[in-house]
Amino acid sequence: MISPLDTRIAFFGGSAQPAVIEAIAKLKMSGFDVVVASHDPREAPALREVGAVFIDDRMEALLGSQVVITSLRTTAEVENLYLGDEGLLELMDPGTFCIDLSISSPRLAREIQAVAAVSDIEVLDAPIVCVGEHEQPIAFVGGDPQTQETLSPLFPYLAPVIMPQESAGDGQFAAMISIIALAGSLMGAIEAISLAHIAGFPEKNALNVLASTSGGSRALIDYIPQVLSHDYTGLINIASFLDMLDVALDTAEELEVTIPMTETAYQLYELLQAVGGEEMNLQALALLYEDEQTCADYGLDWALAEGFNERCERFDDLFGGSGLLDDDTPGSSGRSHGDPPPIDGFFSKN
Repeated sequence: MISPLDTRIAFFGGSAQPAVIEAIAKLKMSGFDVVVASHDPREAPALREVGAVFIDDRMEALLGSQVVITSLRTTAEVENLYLGDEGLLELMDPGTFCIDLSISSPRLAREIQAVAAVSDIEVLDAPIVCVGEHEQPIAFVGGDPQTQETLSPLFPYLAPVIMPQESAGDGQFAAMISIIALAGSLMGAIEAISLAHIAGFPEKNALNVLASTSGGSRALIDYIPQVLSHDYTGLINIASFLDMLDVALDTAEELEVTIPMTETAYQLYELLQAVGGEEMNLQALALLYEDEQTCADYGLDWALAEGFNERCERFDDLFGGSGLLDDDTPGSSGRSHGDPPPIDGFFSKN
């Protein structure tokens, strides 16, 4: 039975996601024996404060741990931790339970759970999504229903909202589509409000228009007030959001599906990262619409964007190629995708 009295939890971190740090701290404060193995330095202060024990040796951290919780930044890091040399699935004892809180590939989640089952290890993919400033963390839990039931006593500590999914990888897929939708709604809200600002349209009127029509979204509530107050800090930085968008783009590639809106979001945020906005929050996208001096006031250097479009790898195959209906493809609609859009040129006034 999973309870504070008889359950030791080994945590392998690295994502530095605030919602995850809070979840692990809650488990420790609730009486669970929590040991911390590999981690990001930003995760350490809060976990030391609640008395978590830090153990550098991976094998020692796993010894006697009935449950292993992981949270990493990228799909590659998750794959290496679980399936790499001296990976968790190689070192853990049969009967161990794992919960992966990372946002990573649905395909990898299915692969990990299949490999784990051979060694009698149960794994759930339970990515925690919390990117909005007023949003409660949500854990999307994918994996065997019986394993979900067994580990359910831990779920209230992981997130205020738990959304069980049906199969391995479904937790990751749920998280992924929520990120895709956020990227689109955020781009739309910021572009609309930025155009209103540049044109001198009253901000109050613009907000009322968006809030009163189907053009409104959760992004309007969570991000636009910060845009209007020029506050570009928050829960999640652009570097982390790019990692999340990477998951969506890689999954779409595996499915041989083109998702141009997400491609555009990726390139816009990659541009913002290139000019110095890596540690800013998502609403900093609005700075792409500002003049050069305003951008400089917030630490952005547009000289760093020179040649950005040529360096952008993500658009190599999106606009044309054998996988898409281009104007010279038999059976196409006659619409040409052409070359990648010159994103660096879109913001030429900067």
